[in-house]
Amino acid sequence: MSADMRAMQTSAIGARAILHEVTVTNDLPLLDNWATLVVTSPPYANNFDYADATRLEMTFFGDAVGWGDLKGIRRQLVRSCTQASTGHSGKVRELLSDPSLDPIRSEIEGVCSELKSVRETKGGRKPYHGMIAGYFVDMATAFQKLRPKCAPGVTMCFVVGDSAPYGVYVPVERWLGELAQAAGFGEFEFEKTRDRNTKWKNRKHTVPLHEGRLWIRG
Repeated sequence: MSADMRAMQTSAIGARAILHEVTVTNDLPLLDNWATLVVTSPPYANNFDYADATRLEMTFFGDAVGWGDLKGIRRQLVRSCTQASTGHSGKVRELLSDPSLDPIRSEIEGVCSELKSVRETKGGRKPYHGMIAGYFVDMATAFQKLRPKCAPGVTMCFVVGDSAPYGVYVPVERWLGELAQAAGFGEFEFEKTRDRNTKWKNRKHTVPLHEGRLWIRG
């Protein structure tokens, strides 16, 4: 990789790229119309407990002792798992009424309603309906924050995967694309890179899933 980078730097034509690593959940320290390329892999809905991983990492490095030290940080995390959505399950109606969800409202309300019903039949009774509502509100907010910072004709690459909590399918990449368009971006397309939920016989549901690159332009 190092050799490849040196070779490309030697033969590169044009100005060098200026890179900024930023967290979209915070205010972006960028000039308006600045970014021409955005590359990110946001949290997958219900695929990984980022809240617990953050606690583990910060505890290891001595920056935190317990959950109490992470309250401020947890509020900045995208609500992508039930652990990060704690305290929001009772506010699903409020989340679903957020204007940012208007482009997908008819679909997401149906999915959350089904998740709420299925929850009553499960022992763990996990509030996936609240997690899904919070996840897409957070991602819609991210697109709204990105739009003024992106130049006309920008290209964005989001590495994402779809989801099926309790076996209820959530078309993540299409909903994200539609939320991006509502925030002022242009066309989008999804490039699948691999299938998911196909290896293990003890998986909790058999809904086929995938991951890939969501390209958003304009």
